[in-house]
Amino acid sequence: MNTKWSSAAAITISGLLVASAASAQQRDERQNAGDTSDSLAPATHSVELTVGTGYAQGFGKIASAQPSLTDIGQAGGAVQVGVGYRIIPQLTLGVYGAGAMFGRGDQVDPSANLYSAAAGVQADWHFLPGGHQLDPWVSLGSGWRGYWNHADQGTTSLQGLELAKLQIGLDYRIDQAIAISPVIGADLSTFFTQSTPTATAFTNISSPNVNTFVFAGLQGRFDVPTGGESSKVASR
Repeated sequence: MNTKWSSAAAITISGLLVASAASAQQRDERQNAGDTSDSLAPATHSVELTVGTGYAQGFGKIASAQPSLTDIGQAGGAVQVGVGYRIIPQLTLGVYGAGAMFGRGDQVDPSANLYSAAAGVQADWHFLPGGHQLDPWVSLGSGWRGYWNHADQGTTSLQGLELAKLQIGLDYRIDQAIAISPVIGADLSTFFTQSTPTATAFTNISSPNVNTFVFAGLQGRFDVPTGGESSKVASR
């Protein structure tokens, strides 16, 4: 796995674990002090921040006359971030961004570095937002996706849409404001235009196919109250 990706993943996971341990310690201290307040109250009217990291891989052909994503790139890693607003305990609306690095496939130059990025809007639905330590959730989003093959000869760039992005997870709520969750997901994407080292201007891709990118990893969720009793925070 790429060294840069390994370092980014290690930093992200370490940060999540440190935050989890600190929050758990604070909860124990409150309980020992006799604080019996509901630490798992549902979140409402709070800003929600998410950060996750894990395995990523693309599958499917770019177009009928082009190689598949597995021919270009093998399994790699991704980092995902999100910012949203918890309108009601069950629903968060927001935006997301993701970046990934992949191993080299059989049909790329040995000097190639392979990247992908995505960004868009999403809606998250929580099934047990309050009073439960485990809170299953589902997220649906849509937006832009790009893919780059950067080699010594130049860069090939693919640009298109992430038509639909579905993720599911199970939050383990450590405290009101922090949760850790395993996450799995997949999207449906298609690339409409490309540029190559020999033709830097973008051209349309003939007969583009729908392909998919999958993700599996660990995510942390942090809720920030916006003021007032109604904005007691909880994590999904």
